[in-house]
Amino acid sequence: MKVLDFPLIKITIGFILGVLVCYYYKPTIPITAIVLIFNLILLLILYFSSKKNKNLNLFFGISTYCTSFCIGIISLLVNTDSLQKANYLYFKKTFEKPHTITCTLREKIKGNDYSDRFIAVINSIDNKSYSGKIIVNVQKEKSANLLITGNVIRAKTVLQANSSAKNPYQFDYGKYLSNKQIYAQIYISQSEITVNKKIKKDIWFYASRLNTRIVKNLEKANFNKAEMNVAMALILGQQQDISADIIQDYQYSGATHVLSVSGLHVGFIMLFILFILKPIPNTRKGSFIKLMAILISLGLFAIVSGLSPPVLRSVVMFSFIAIGNHLRRSTNTYHTLLVSVLLILLFEPYFLFDVGFQLSYIALFSIVWLQPLLKNISHPKNKIVNYLWEALTVSFAAQIGTFPICLYYFHQFFQGFSL
Repeated sequence: MKVLDFPLIKITIGFILGVLVCYYYKPTIPITAIVLIFNLILLLILYFSSKKNKNLNLFFGISTYCTSFCIGIISLLVNTDSLQKANYLYFKKTFEKPHTITCTLREKIKGNDYSDRFIAVINSIDNKSYSGKIIVNVQKEKSANLLITGNVIRAKTVLQANSSAKNPYQFDYGKYLSNKQIYAQIYISQSEITVNKKIKKDIWFYASRLNTRIVKNLEKANFNKAEMNVAMALILGQQQDISADIIQDYQYSGATHVLSVSGLHVGFIMLFILFILKPIPNTRKGSFIKLMAILISLGLFAIVSGLSPPVLRSVVMFSFIAIGNHLRRSTNTYHTLLVSVLLILLFEPYFLFDVGFQLSYIALFSIVWLQPLLKNISHPKNKIVNYLWEALTVSFAAQIGTFPICLYYFHQFFQGFSL
C-alpha cells in the first residue's frame, strides 16, 4: 500500500485522531497546551539530534505524530463555540424565559410548510454582547417574508435548546446542529420582529445579493416552478424549494450529487477553464496564467453559490490540485489532497464529522489510489470503449471507497454524494 508510505498521511492521521479524542473526551486547553509545548521542545531536540545520530529518526517521527495529535486537540478546542465565554450558552437562564435577542441573518436555509428558516449570528441578549449561531424560524404568513441575508433583527422570544434523538438509531438532529456550532433555535412571527434599517454588508450579504440577481434572471426565462427549483439547485445549490418527490427521484437514481453544488461542479469549472486556456503554452508564464485564472474562477464561483461549506471545501481542495499541477508535481497528488485536508480541518475541524466531507475525500483518495489498479485490468484498443472503461473504473473506485460510509449513514450500497 504505497499510499501509506507518504509521511504526510501519518501526520494527518495523528491530527485527525487528536480531533476525535478531543470531540469525545473534551480535554482542557491548559493541559493540552502544556503537553503540546513539551512535544514541540522534544521535537526540536530530536530534530537536531537525529542529524548526528540516525538511530533517533524513529523517535523524531513518533514525536512528530504526537505533536500533530496535540495540534488536532487544540484545533477543535479553539474552534468549539460552546467553550467560548462570549457564547450565549453562558448567559444566565438562557433557555428559561423570554429575552430580547438581536441577531444578524447569515444564510437562508431550507424551510418547511410553516416557516422560513435562517442561520443567524447573535449580537446581543438583553442588551449584553454575546455571540454564537442559532436558527431563526419565521412563521409564514399571507404577506411575503421580506427578510434577507444581512438584516439585523430584534425580537423578544425564548431560546430553545436543541433536542436529542428520542429513539435508538434515530437521526440526531440536535447533534447534527451542534457539529455546526448551532445550539439553539427561536420561533417567531413577522409581527414580533423589528428590523434594523442598517444592513450588515459583509461578504455574506454581497454573496446573497449576487445570488438573488441570478435567481431573478432565471425567473425571466419562464421556467415552470419545478424546473425553476431544479435549475436553482443545479446552478446555485439551493435545494430549499425542491419538492420531496423530486429529491427522492434523484436519490433512487443515484444522482443526488447533481443537485448539491460542490466538488462535481467545481471540478467541471476547473476542466472548463483549462479547456478554454488550452491554446496558452505550458511555459512557466503560461502555467502561472492558467493557475491564476483557475483560482480566481473558483473563488468567484464560491461567492456566487453563497459560500456554502461544501463549496468552500471543494474550492480549497481543487485549488491545491491546481497548484500541484502548476508546480508539475502530478506524482504527489496524495500530498496535494492531504495538505488540503489538513488546512481545512485546521480552521474547521468540525468538518470531519460532516458526511459530505467524509464522502468527498474518501471518494477522491479511492479514485487516485484504486482507479489505476482497476484500469490496468483491461486495455481496450478502441478509443471510445477505452474512454467508457476509464469512466467506469473511476465510478467503481469511488463506490468501493465510500461503500462502508454509505452503509453506515444511509443503510444502502449506493448513495449519490458530493465530491
